[in-house]
Amino acid sequence: MKPRETIVERFSTFLFIIDSYKFTVQWQTDYQLKVNINKIIDRRNIEGEKLAYQLLNNLRLNFALIIKNHLTSYLQEVCYWATKQVYNSIHNNVNSLTLSECFLWGNEAIIQPEKLLKKYEFNKGSKITTYAQTRLKTIIKDKVYISRGWKLLTNWGLLKKIAKSKREEVLKQIGGLRGEKLEEYLLAWQCFVDNYVSSSPHKNKSLSSPSLSLLKRMTNQYNLLAKNRLDFPSELTVENFEMILKFCGEKARLFVNPISIEYLEDEEINQDDNFQYYSTFLEDNREEIEINQILITAFNNLNLSSQSIFYLAQGLNFTQQQIIQTIRLTYPDFTKEQYQLSKNTEKIRKLLLDEVIKSVKKEKGKIAKETVKPLIQLLKQWLTEYIDSEMLLLCQKSYQEMETEQQKLLKESCFQSSLDKSSFVDKIPSQLVNLLRENFNEKLNLKLREDIMINDHLYLWLEKFCHHYFYQQ
Repeated sequence: MKPRETIVERFSTFLFIIDSYKFTVQWQTDYQLKVNINKIIDRRNIEGEKLAYQLLNNLRLNFALIIKNHLTSYLQEVCYWATKQVYNSIHNNVNSLTLSECFLWGNEAIIQPEKLLKKYEFNKGSKITTYAQTRLKTIIKDKVYISRGWKLLTNWGLLKKIAKSKREEVLKQIGGLRGEKLEEYLLAWQCFVDNYVSSSPHKNKSLSSPSLSLLKRMTNQYNLLAKNRLDFPSELTVENFEMILKFCGEKARLFVNPISIEYLEDEEINQDDNFQYYSTFLEDNREEIEINQILITAFNNLNLSSQSIFYLAQGLNFTQQQIIQTIRLTYPDFTKEQYQLSKNTEKIRKLLLDEVIKSVKKEKGKIAKETVKPLIQLLKQWLTEYIDSEMLLLCQKSYQEMETEQQKLLKESCFQSSLDKSSFVDKIPSQLVNLLRENFNEKLNLKLREDIMINDHLYLWLEKFCHHYFYQQ
């Protein structure tokens, strides 16, 4: 996808899928929008984000279809990249999912920009594109899960629906089980599937928890089979058997609907300051202090394992479990629990915000528990933008480490793919992907493994970098 270069293009063109199978797209111009945006800017030098906000503000005050269409056009590239990020994260776990399908779901959202951007606030410091991309990734994921029926199922329904061939993957990758424990839980899962019968005559009704009599039957079957199949037969009570099933159900839910980082309210946050002061302070002083530089310094002062949380979550769309597994390879003392990861993440966000306040007050700032959520939202958007920029810098570093001739070939391939509407990703050499992986690992002292999903995300960052880098030269 060739990036749009002018302000007129960014508010008057739309992506059109010319090959659904290969997800090949090209830009098409809406000439009515082109004429109108030319009238609006009237040769003025205006930045895209500011114009987008002006249009959004006008739309909120007085709905007009042409303004709505300008904003939909502006969000086209955001939709494209959000589509690829979501697809790369989940397509291995979702049957027959396509990029085109995800892109169309994203487009359903951006044709209603007034709804998508309803809670966006310009004075909170984040870009419209950043806010929209975060929302779109959530929306597209939800559409995927709803379309496959997973969100309509209870955990008990998931235990029935997930294929037998996937159960071991669920318990190993998400549950962290190995050896005897794994065999024990797989057998319990099978006994549930063999014996569960819904009490509802309606086939599509969400499955409820098994009755006590059903649990007893399942437990009896398990204890009987365990004696013959397991080398370590241990008899389970009904209560223990039910606990195993609930564990399997929870991990099945995470398998089909993986989460990245949950932001829980921190029980230990001090409660003596006023929210109005903090929000007013940040807005009133935005021109006077370099908030961006303060946050960059504070973030880079974090230890590498803490920084890695955000690089893996924002940059590579890792789930909580994947973040923990990856960081623990080089930081064995890193937390094992997803809940603790969420709690630690929120503490880091509060720490970053406190640094902004302290830089001016020259004393420790405190934030009341009930005021954390809106302020953390500000930090969340800043972190998204910062990690994006750092990932692109890593791509640039990797590109510059290639031989000059290889750089030239890659640049030519990028331009050629735009001309012949072919996939550029296929032309990115694996050597460049490996360089990016090495630089990522070196920056954070990690051991990012060779993995299809990880490679897909690295290719996506390189695609994004090449399109922006080559067309801006």
